[in-house]
Amino acid sequence: MTNDSISPETWVTWAKEHLLPSGQPLAMFAKNGPAASGITEEAHGIMMKDILGDEYISGASSAVNVNLGYSNPELAQAAYDQLLKMGNGGFTPGGSTASIEYAYRLAQVTPDGLKRFMFVHSGSEGNDSAYKIARYYWSIQRKPSKHKIISRKLAYHGLTIGATYTTDGDAFHANFGPKLPGYVQIPEVHCYHCPFGKTYPGCNLECAEALADAIKKEGPDTVAAFVAEPIYGVAGTIIPPKEYFPRIRQICDEYEVLLIDDEVMCGFGRTGKYFACEYWGVLPDMMIMSKGMTGAQLPLAGVAISNRVFDGMVSPAGFSHFHSTGGHPVCCAVGTKILEIIARDKLVDNSATLGEYLLIKEVEHGHPVVAAYLCMYSYITSHRLIEIDVRGF
Repeated sequence: MTNDSISPETWVTWAKEHLLPSGQPLAMFAKNGPAASGITEEAHGIMMKDILGDEYISGASSAVNVNLGYSNPELAQAAYDQLLKMGNGGFTPGGSTASIEYAYRLAQVTPDGLKRFMFVHSGSEGNDSAYKIARYYWSIQRKPSKHKIISRKLAYHGLTIGATYTTDGDAFHANFGPKLPGYVQIPEVHCYHCPFGKTYPGCNLECAEALADAIKKEGPDTVAAFVAEPIYGVAGTIIPPKEYFPRIRQICDEYEVLLIDDEVMCGFGRTGKYFACEYWGVLPDMMIMSKGMTGAQLPLAGVAISNRVFDGMVSPAGFSHFHSTGGHPVCCAVGTKILEIIARDKLVDNSATLGEYLLIKEVEHGHPVVAAYLCMYSYITSHRLIEIDVRGF
């Protein structure tokens, strides 16, 4: 039986009877199954085709992660070649040559000071791994009471058990039992809807100072790390004031709290630099990556770890955190090819150029999709900060 011989009705029935879908009401799914137009049969470039044969432009790039197009033949070839060479590196302490090469190539583009990596499968796993690394680090430093993870309102860090409670939103927490202890949230940074009722720049960065207040309230000897997206993604592409993350870095240093930068959505050139933290000259202690690592062709994520953190983890004890297929050689081979294509085709520069062009044109024409921000907002590009006053919308 080939896919061509299977009717749309059969696909819907099989999905209804055999899948546990996410992000939708199960009562409706159990009764009707998915809409036929919601089942994808194939995808190429920017186009997706459903089982009815209708084609669509994938405007959201799937889960904001198909950065080199669907079914990219170069990535498929890299995966195929690695599968023939070694489909799995085995559960060995040294990894595989594919994962080692990828780590070396990745270190050429990550910020200085973040040159060591742990590879997992998704951004959610990357977040959970970073939290465990933070707790392990402080335990080895003989400060095991430093275990709490602070995040922000409006945040999205994934939906594995730890990441669920750094992610904000009742919909993500309901029906999964009591909240895990050790997770704290502070108000968001959002100049358009400031939770403190302030107007930037005539404020005292209360959104950043909220971190210091929370650390003092919880007790500095109990806080392991603060995790944040450099630019909110799921909450609506919200860019912080340019002073925000430098102040956050200062606060983390002052209270001995590790700073975790969640670049899952922003990383690999989406903002016009390889990683968004580069815009503010802020070096995190750890950086979480995924999505653009393989262009979503295969599951891969990673945690970049600073020398300070790694050196502080070194001890006779074993670091007991691993995954059976973490750093899978086929995924890493595709990741290496991704880095090659990004450099060859100058895709980070292209992102900056097109992003700046799009923003300026949107502002010039007063496009209704552009939010009517009530303050001067700094939009980041690879060349400069563009101050745009959109109060006239």
